[in-house]
This record gives sequence, structure tokens and C-alpha cells, in this order.
Amino acid sequence: MLEADMLAEKRGFPRISVKIPIKYRVIEDEVEIKSVFERRKKEQTTETVDISLGGLYIVAVQALTVKSILRLDISLPGTKGVVTAFAEVMWSNETGGGLRFLTMKEEDSASLKTYLDHIST
Repeated sequence: MLEADMLAEKRGFPRISVKIPIKYRVIEDEVEIKSVFERRKKEQTTETVDISLGGLYIVAVQALTVKSILRLDISLPGTKGVVTAFAEVMWSNETGGGLRFLTMKEEDSASLKTYLDHIST
């Protein structure tokens, strides 16, 4: 059984297949990069393969390192705002990786839930 299949059984929320554009940045050390210019150089743009309230699977050009922490800026289609979250890489392969949300603002979580409820009906 593939590792991703084994993880599917442990998910607390159902995944919904949808492509959503996001930006992410790997946090490499405990001291945040100070200048906005430096932060922007490390950002990458990608999209989701699927998403739930507990996490998501993203496409990644470069291999993701398991246990890495990523900051995500998720642009939900049809909304004006951006949902910001921090997530941990739970598994990775040559096409991307599965991420588990660690934290996001309550209003961002509500926005994501509203969006997922809307597209799953």
C-alpha cells in the first residue's frame, strides 16, 4: 500500500479534488528573513490537487522535505481575500506533497470551510 493511501485512512476531514492557486515559502530557520525582498525570492507559486479543513496536497517543482514547515497563502476562487496558514509536510514524492495544517486564523478557517461547503454541494 502506498504511504499516501495509508494516510488517507487517518484523515479527519474528507478531501475535495480542486485546483486552487497558492503561494508557499519554506521556513528554513527560527529567525524569519527580515527583508520583504528576501522573502519574495523564496516564494513559489503552485496549486492544490485536493484540499480539506485538515490539509492539502500541492504540486511542487522541487522536492519537499518531510517535516518542513511551510507558510501558505491560499487564494480561494470567487473570494477577494487570501487564507494564510502554516502547514507541515507529512509526505512527499516527485510530484508534490501532502501537508497538514498546523495553524490558521479563525476567520481564515471559516472562509476555507465556507468555500469547501460551497464547492462540495
